[in-house]
Amino acid sequence: MNMGVFQYYFSMKALLWVLVIFVQTREYMGCLEEERVGLLHLKSFLIISIQPHTYSDYFLPSWIDHEKSDCCGWERVKCNSTTGHVIELSLDNLMQNYYDLYFYYGRENYEEHSWLLNVSLLESFKELRSLDLSFNAIDGCIPDEGFEKLSTLKNLEILNLGYNFFGHDNSHIVQSLGAITSLKTLNLTKNKLEGYFPAQELVTLRNLNTLDISSNSYKGTLPNQGFERLAVLRNLETLILDANGFGYSIIPSLSNLTSLMTLNLSRNYDLGVDERVVEGFKRLAVLRNLKTLNLEWNHFEDSIIPSLSGLTSLTTLSLAGNKIRGGEGWKILSILENLEILDLSHNYLNDASFLQSIAAIKSLKNLNLAWNDLGGSFGTKGWKMLSSLENLEILDLSKNFLNNTSFLQSIATVKSLKTLNLQYNELTGSFPTKELANLSNLEVLILGVNHFGG
Repeated sequence: MNMGVFQYYFSMKALLWVLVIFVQTREYMGCLEEERVGLLHLKSFLIISIQPHTYSDYFLPSWIDHEKSDCCGWERVKCNSTTGHVIELSLDNLMQNYYDLYFYYGRENYEEHSWLLNVSLLESFKELRSLDLSFNAIDGCIPDEGFEKLSTLKNLEILNLGYNFFGHDNSHIVQSLGAITSLKTLNLTKNKLEGYFPAQELVTLRNLNTLDISSNSYKGTLPNQGFERLAVLRNLETLILDANGFGYSIIPSLSNLTSLMTLNLSRNYDLGVDERVVEGFKRLAVLRNLKTLNLEWNHFEDSIIPSLSGLTSLTTLSLAGNKIRGGEGWKILSILENLEILDLSHNYLNDASFLQSIAAIKSLKNLNLAWNDLGGSFGTKGWKMLSSLENLEILDLSKNFLNNTSFLQSIATVKSLKTLNLQYNELTGSFPTKELANLSNLEVLILGVNHFGG
């Protein structure tokens, strides 16, 4: 080997060892003093603000003011192992008796113990990536100490404010969040937000990937200030709008969000009572990236089915909890050749004809038909149609008034089945060992609460 090359080789090797030792040394340097002090100031503020539900001796006990206490090892804190900077703060559910207050004694009791947040106490964590403040009964921010203060945190990507009361500061909260331009995930679920959703306030969040404003009281958007304004958010893939008061008016504007992959519109009851919504959903056919659509509990009837046929990229569709009975319109769903999960539970299905349409969706892997009325006119012929679903792995037929096991001969032809749920029916007679023996791939069989005799 040439002497120069030999020396170069060992020089580079030595340099690599120096780098390794440096990195390992940095890993044990602990958190930065400025951030340790910042956490202690934050703890002091929280003890005062959340009283009487926090006690200084038991609240964040690992957060102690001792020079040898490494804040990177404190509970609810995560640091970068190399730089020592705090990168995650999990400050959710800080009230010790939260579950009693919220779930057992009611939201009103929980609200009585609300408090105001001083956001400026979080400014010192310059490398913060994730901040969880959910389940804390926060009633808003101290004046002039709102979330716009976090605009200096250029790495903050995840912000969870769910289960608080920021709706009491309804006019300002969304506007202030628009200043945190690095955000990728924003969760505002259950915050008593109401009125018209101010979509235009979030157009600055160009990195936003997920937006959750579920379980609030939004009733729509103002003209020219609706969801079409979010079309500039090219990275927005998940939009969760369930359990609000949105009606037909928002549907056309959603067609502008062409990057969407997941859309949840469940429990917006006004959607199902407006006849225009059928035409509105046809306009969503431009959402070529949409893979998951949740339309649960919206009072939809069978007329909604044909309007979904343009969503050819769908892999998951939930229509649970509607007023669907099954009919000729279902045939068009065979176009959804990528559909893998279909949830039709809690409807009024009682006619075998719709099974023929479902059987045409060859890609189906998971079919949920629970809580319908399939024990009536469903003959053996109807069930045999499912044998063409060669990829079906999960079939839920629970709570359907099924009263004999003859249909299982047809179900047994679905060789790909891994999970079969038949619980809470009225099945009688001998245990169907013979019928089920042909399901060689079956791993889970649920038969509870029936009337088998042996």
